[in-house]
Amino acid sequence: MNTSIKYLRMYLHLPTREKRAIGYLSQYGDILRVSFDEGYVNDPARPLLSLSYQGVDEASTREILTSMRDARLVRNDGRLPVFFQNLLPEGHNRERLARERGCAPDDEFELLAAAGHDLMGALEVEPVAAELGVPDTVRHWHTALGLDVLEPGFVEMPVEDAASLPGAVTKFSAVQDGRRYAVKRRGQAGSYILKLPSTRHGDLVENEFTCYRLCAALDLDCAAASVISRADADLPENLPFDHILAVARFDRGPSGLRIHMEEFAQVLQYEPRHKYGKDLNTDYAAMLRVLDRLSGRPVQDIRSFIERLVAYMLMGNTDAHLKNWALVYPDGTTPHLAPVYDPVCVTALFDSVAQTDYGINRAIDQRVRQFSWNDLEALLVMAQVLRPGRYLTLAKQVVRRAQADWPALLKSGPPSVQRAVLDRLNGGLALTAA
Repeated sequence: MNTSIKYLRMYLHLPTREKRAIGYLSQYGDILRVSFDEGYVNDPARPLLSLSYQGVDEASTREILTSMRDARLVRNDGRLPVFFQNLLPEGHNRERLARERGCAPDDEFELLAAAGHDLMGALEVEPVAAELGVPDTVRHWHTALGLDVLEPGFVEMPVEDAASLPGAVTKFSAVQDGRRYAVKRRGQAGSYILKLPSTRHGDLVENEFTCYRLCAALDLDCAAASVISRADADLPENLPFDHILAVARFDRGPSGLRIHMEEFAQVLQYEPRHKYGKDLNTDYAAMLRVLDRLSGRPVQDIRSFIERLVAYMLMGNTDAHLKNWALVYPDGTTPHLAPVYDPVCVTALFDSVAQTDYGINRAIDQRVRQFSWNDLEALLVMAQVLRPGRYLTLAKQVVRRAQADWPALLKSGPPSVQRAVLDRLNGGLALTAA
């Protein structure tokens, strides 16, 4: 058996613009392990990596961070722990990153290492010089289990302009250089995401941009998005598309400041392949409880969550899975609900593909169409939020505003989006039925 061990140093960028080392991510055969530094474990004011690593009190948090066998810290199946799995891209983006690294698409450790300088949120990872030897915190854990760790393995530095952007739609990390968007960033972390349409759905950019406008019309907090020309972006490939969606990253601030964030898939510990969760009520109730109990602005965030949930139902966004809801940590420790991102009228795509395509989204659509005011009240009760009646009133106001304001906005969007959303506004949902 190969007795070498590969490892990456983990850093969190702080709101003060300092970069703090917090631990290591190591691979020994099929065993992948997170090992936190003693100084990080013993610091009650530590910057937060994930709510999934936080216990009910300080003692239980330290127990989680130092556990020998907790699945949040260690896997023996060749895969990263769930928090880190969710940092990796899917589909074409994953395959492109694997080509850049020269590794297999299922080599999660190498994929993370390849994009370590441009990950989601404020986390950064990079190799440690092999001549420094295996760090004590890494060696201690492996040898405590009776594993032979003889020498450090070699890990290449991150690919200069590689990035890991979760999601399956083809996208690139970019910085703004004057009026142009540059993907060749000379090692800088990107501050924009450039999203492309697909050959199957040539109007996908216009679809998503229209949904951003619908959300903005309801005064929802949205990521800043604009449609740009192909000529405005220095993309590395010859791509046959005229329009690109440029989305400003809310996990980036002025002068490259990194703002930590995590998706609810990470908070609730769902692997990417299970991003659609269990069921709407169970998962959304869990998300509401997180906001109610842990957010620094719980009333505002619960209100925003309900407004957004209703808006997504009205616009046919059946892809509002657990990777498309997130928390941000502006101060490094206190969560807030992140702005709206990735709003797409998925139901507008159904007619242009085979009936067997988008099976999960079609099933979600059937559930959403039947979702009633009683169901929403039951969701609020399950989430144990105070005064659910006020949120029902708020939700009904959202429906009325959308019915009044959206039809005019839809006229400038793709015809398929206009048809799909108007159907829902005009009684196609239980929420809008007479």
